[in-house]
Amino acid sequence: MKVKFYSDRFILRELSANDVTSQYLGWLQDVDAKKYITAASHTSCLSDLKQYVCSRIGREDILFLGIFDKSTGLHIGNIKYEPVNSALGFAVMGILIGNPAFRGKGVATEVLNSSAQWLKTHRNIDQILLGVSKYNIKAIRSYEKTGFVIADSPYLPISVEEQIIMSWDVPDEIPAK
Repeated sequence: MKVKFYSDRFILRELSANDVTSQYLGWLQDVDAKKYITAASHTSCLSDLKQYVCSRIGREDILFLGIFDKSTGLHIGNIKYEPVNSALGFAVMGILIGNPAFRGKGVATEVLNSSAQWLKTHRNIDQILLGVSKYNIKAIRSYEKTGFVIADSPYLPISVEEQIIMSWDVPDEIPAK
């Protein structure tokens, strides 16, 4: 099943091999991306990135979505849930707002809310987890605006010393702004 749904400003749909472009690769070569995104340090060429994306397509335990601007169709970033564990009701999330023009504009909160509601409805997900560097203050503040709190989880162990784990219990309905 191809997943595609909408938020107020964005189209969210499963990534395909055609979405792997030099622009996308450039996002991963950004200084902050290399510092804070694990996959960025392992992806140095288009073929590596294409292999990474293709290895996640169509898997029930992964939801890997491109974020596309509704008005222009421009691919501006991605949100990935890996793993998605419907039996235990949790998913581990990572997000990249690759296009700098869209950073600091509430994209993460909007996309998180929409995708979490989709996961709750279609995959029985009640809790979203993430790992983030304690030095990535902008990201932490963005996650806190959505409702994430610092928490321990048996499903997501700390993998590096400076990492913190954050958790969000997905509400039944996202309150209107």
